[in-house]
Amino acid sequence: MSEVKILHCIRQGQIGGGESHVLDLVQNLNQNRFKSSVLSFTTGPMIDQLTNLGIPNYVIPTEFPFDFRTWGKVSKLIRNNQFNLIHIHGTRALSNCFLAATRNNIPIIYTVHGWSFHNYQNIFRRKISILAERYLCSFAKAIINVSEYNRQIGLAHIPALHSTVIQNGIDTGKFEPALNHKDIRAELKIGPDKILIGFISRMTYQKDPITLIKAFHLLQQKTKNKDRFRLLMVGEGDMKGEAIKMAKELNLTASIHFENFRNDVPDILSALNIYCLPSLWEGLPLGVLEAMASEKIVVASSVDGTREVIKHSVNGYLFSPGNSEQLSRLLEEGCQKNEANEKIKLNARKTIHDSFTIQKMVSKTEKVYQDVLDKNTNYFQN
Repeated sequence: MSEVKILHCIRQGQIGGGESHVLDLVQNLNQNRFKSSVLSFTTGPMIDQLTNLGIPNYVIPTEFPFDFRTWGKVSKLIRNNQFNLIHIHGTRALSNCFLAATRNNIPIIYTVHGWSFHNYQNIFRRKISILAERYLCSFAKAIINVSEYNRQIGLAHIPALHSTVIQNGIDTGKFEPALNHKDIRAELKIGPDKILIGFISRMTYQKDPITLIKAFHLLQQKTKNKDRFRLLMVGEGDMKGEAIKMAKELNLTASIHFENFRNDVPDILSALNIYCLPSLWEGLPLGVLEAMASEKIVVASSVDGTREVIKHSVNGYLFSPGNSEQLSRLLEEGCQKNEANEKIKLNARKTIHDSFTIQKMVSKTEKVYQDVLDKNTNYFQN
């Protein structure tokens, strides 16, 4: 079979769920068939990792959607490299690539890691986002949703939507509990007797770090030994300053450790007792999959694709988004050493190994690539 050159496009070079997805995908596609390059619209750790891996990558700087200043540069990149497919991850990247791909007669595959519209937007912005998604989706030859819930949400607002659900998958080998992980507790001076709760995500409105800090404060207030718990918050974003300020106001600075983005997530997860993701909305969060594969208690908000992975009290715990009191109770329950929690941890790991592996995700994605090529033979350049 002929070699297929794919350009993966994503909005930023920082490390988040979509970026981790791209890194895993380009490393695990059939290298004899698919040759990947990556275009990002900002630089960052993802670009550094791609360079270290020897995967061709490009940066065309912008932080704006529909930035007409980038369109000619993207078009030139496509022409110079004679790509056969453009796989676009996220709405912003699509808004800056759709015209160049269309003008160069290259088919677009669009992975929706989470729609740009959601219930927390004001009515005007939500309507504009829905119209933008309808318009952009019309240029894609194939659309991938990362959860069935997200597909249904799309259908409710984009009646002509035809999409395939390919749930996110991870490289489970990186998260084996038996691996010899780096001692993160020693590095951060957190004793082995402390119960360590972890948040590893962008600190943005969507991820709702404030609810977790409130819940952690309630947890401390309910226990006699307030020094028993620690909270590790790893990530950056526009709400990090507010999170640090709240920690100070609640006298939690000695109990909450703030870290910037890190590339040693498996090591961090190995140090945790509980992983928490309090998002207000999600696609299908990779962090949840990684923590479950690491055999950790996961406490997450009951939203979107998360509910397709976690069954409450079976392989994790779910709480209502924004409910700090409920989250606090579940954190307290999750840190108990009992048979029920041990079974939850084992079930969590089994869930990921059975249904959410990188191999399953890549195999389904390769099929989408081939289907698009078969239907659009006039696009393919030998």
